[in-house]
Amino acid sequence: MADENVIIDKVAYQSNRRYMAWTALGTMLIATTAVLIWPDRFAEADSILMMMYGALSALVGAYFGFAIPKKK
Repeated sequence: MADENVIIDKVAYQSNRRYMAWTALGTMLIATTAVLIWPDRFAEADSILMMMYGALSALVGAYFGFAIPKKK
């Protein structure tokens, strides 16, 4: 039961999580830039964009929140 939580390749695991966080931040930056450049094209998609921002910011927040080492 304890062997289920063991990470075999911790370096790859950490780098993949870092890539995920940077990709999420980059996606938010690209979406924000597109909305600022063409606001009339995104008028219908405002609820979708708000949901996307919420999900991506939660993903990044969870990454940084869970990455803090626990005190022993």
